[in-house]
Amino acid sequence: MNEESKSQPVLNPARSGVYCTPPHVEAVRQTVAEAALWVDAGIGAVRSKSELLDAIAEVFGFPPEFGRNWDALADALQDLSWLREAAYVLRLREAARAARALGAEWSTFIEVLSHVALYWQSRETPFVVFVDDISELPPWM
Repeated sequence: MNEESKSQPVLNPARSGVYCTPPHVEAVRQTVAEAALWVDAGIGAVRSKSELLDAIAEVFGFPPEFGRNWDALADALQDLSWLREAAYVLRLREAARAARALGAEWSTFIEVLSHVALYWQSRETPFVVFVDDISELPPWM
């Protein structure tokens, strides 16, 4: 760990992004408990895009008029005005099962989450996604 990373808070806008869940995720959760909204989404049973969108809508409490498509997901995650938090962490549990079931739709989902993270980063608000069981994503350090 370099001096710069030691002096930065665990959650800061520059670290917004989509990451492989770290082995010490519970320690991260405890560290950011008062500074961020932490949302867990168990997606292991998801077998379709609509089930995935419903799962994300449920854990974030999206408004009933949520459109249940990729653009609507991006819009809702870039709004979150009903939550008004200083930072956001989404943990996707059992993601490998969902990724296998969704095929190409999974890549689109990760792309949407990455764009949302960049959106929040540009607004100086941390937005971090931890994805369980997917080693192709960058590690959280």
